[in-house]
Amino acid sequence: MKRPMLAWTIFSAALAVALGVMLFFTAEMLAFERSMAQAQAHAALEETVRLALWRMDSTAAVLLHQKSELPEFTNKTNALPQQNVAQRFEPQAQQAISSNEMQIRQSLEQTPATDWHKIAPVLLDRISDILPGATLEDTARGTRSPSDTRLLATIPARLIVPASALPDSSLPWNTPARISLMIAWACVLLAAGALGRLLGATMSLSSRRGAFASAVTHELRTPLTTFRMYAEMLASGMVDDEAKRRQYLDTLVAEADRLGHLIENVLAYSRLENRLAPRRAMSEMTIEQLIQSAVPALRRRVEQAGLALDVNISDPGALCRTDPVAVGQILINLVDNACKYGLSAIELRARAVDGKLEIHVTDHGPGIAPDRIGRLFSAFSKSKTDSIPGIGLGLYVSRQLARDLGGDLQHLSPGAGTTFVLTLPPANDSRG
Repeated sequence: MKRPMLAWTIFSAALAVALGVMLFFTAEMLAFERSMAQAQAHAALEETVRLALWRMDSTAAVLLHQKSELPEFTNKTNALPQQNVAQRFEPQAQQAISSNEMQIRQSLEQTPATDWHKIAPVLLDRISDILPGATLEDTARGTRSPSDTRLLATIPARLIVPASALPDSSLPWNTPARISLMIAWACVLLAAGALGRLLGATMSLSSRRGAFASAVTHELRTPLTTFRMYAEMLASGMVDDEAKRRQYLDTLVAEADRLGHLIENVLAYSRLENRLAPRRAMSEMTIEQLIQSAVPALRRRVEQAGLALDVNISDPGALCRTDPVAVGQILINLVDNACKYGLSAIELRARAVDGKLEIHVTDHGPGIAPDRIGRLFSAFSKSKTDSIPGIGLGLYVSRQLARDLGGDLQHLSPGAGTTFVLTLPPANDSRG
C-alpha cells in the first residue's frame, strides 16, 4: 500500500510543479502580449500626432504668409525656416484649404504669428479626420520644452490630444500567442492524463500480479499438500482398507484434475495476453457429439462437488464447426464456477438457433452481485472477500476462447441463480 501511495504522491508533486510552471509562463506571455499591444497603440497614436502636427504647421505657414524664419519663441530644435515650409507644403495646403479658409486667409494677411487663435478652427478642421476632439492651448514664452512632442513649430501652441484618440489595445481570444498557449495547455493536460492513466494501469497491473501470484501459490499449495500426504500414506502401506485406498486415489485424481484445470487456464491466459493463439483443430460435428465429448469431464467435476449434472440437447442432429478441445475448456470453466457457487443440480442445455449453437449453463446459487457484473469477465476479477477457491481467470479465458472461435460468452440473470450462454457460429461459417 505504501508504494502506490508514494508513486501517486511523487506524480502529484511533479504535476503540481509542471502546472505551476505553465501558469507562470502563461501569465508572463499574456502580460507581454498586453504590453506589446499597448505599446503598439501608443506608437500608432504618436504617428497620428506627428501627422496632425505636420498638417497644422504646413497650413499655418501658408495662412500666416511668413517670409522669414519662424518666430523667436519657437525652439530651434522644433522650428523650420518659413521659406522651406512654404515651398514644401504650400501646394498641398493650397489644395486642402476650403473657400471659408480662403476668406479667413484674406482677413489674416497682417495677423502676427502670436495671434493664432483666429486660425485655430481652420487648423483643427485640418486634423478632424485623424484626431477628432483635439484642441490647442497657448504655450507661454520660455516654457516650451525640447522634449515636448506636441508643440507646433509655426505658432506658440500645443496640441491637446483627447484620451479617446488612443487606439483600442484589447486583443481577441485567437491571437497567435493565445492559440499557442491553448495548444500547450492541451498537450500538458493530455500528457498528464496519459501519465496518470499509465501510472494507474501500472499500479493496477502490479496489484493484480501480486494477487495472481498469491492466488496461484495458494491454489498450488493445496493440491500439492494433498498429493504428498496421500502419496506418503499409500506408499508406506499405512492404508490397509481397500475402500479407503480407493477413496484416497479418487482424491488424488480429483486434485490432479483441479491442478490441471488451473494450469490450463494460466497457460491459456498467457497465450491470450501474448497474442499467441494456437492453431485450432476445427472439425464439423453434431451438437450431440460436441456435448458428449465434454460430458465425462463435466460429470466428474460435478460429482466431486456432490452435485448432479442435467444435460438437455434440443437439436442433437444440428451441425456445428468448432474446436471441441476449446469448447470443452470453456464448459469445464463454466461448470467449475457453477459447482463452486451452485446449491443444487447444474443444468446444461444445448440448442440450435438460426443456425448458431447456443449452450446454456445454469446454476441455482445466490447469483452474482450487481456491483460485480461489470467486472465479471475481467482477468483476476475475483473479489478479495470471496472465500471460494480460484484465481479469477476462468470467465476471462472462456470469453476470449469463445470469441477466438467466432462466438461469444454472455451472462444472464434469470432471477434465481446464474446462467452463462455460449454462442458458436454455424457449421458453414468460414472463420477459424
